[in-house]
Amino acid sequence: MAHEIAKLMLEQAGTFLERTEAIRVAMSLGMPLADIETYLDWLDAVRGPLPAGPEEEERREDKDAGN
Repeated sequence: MAHEIAKLMLEQAGTFLERTEAIRVAMSLGMPLADIETYLDWLDAVRGPLPAGPEEEERREDKDAGN
């Protein structure tokens, strides 16, 4: 049951910070890190990676402007 709760938390994480906190919670619930990584890889494959945050968008725009 604890792993199901951990998976729900990981699935609901919409930002990098939320995902980081969800990973901490999953580990505190006893979910092994390897299982967390596997589940996150599966989530990314199914729905795509997390959207870039504002800092990443700025870096991309600066890089594109330099070309």
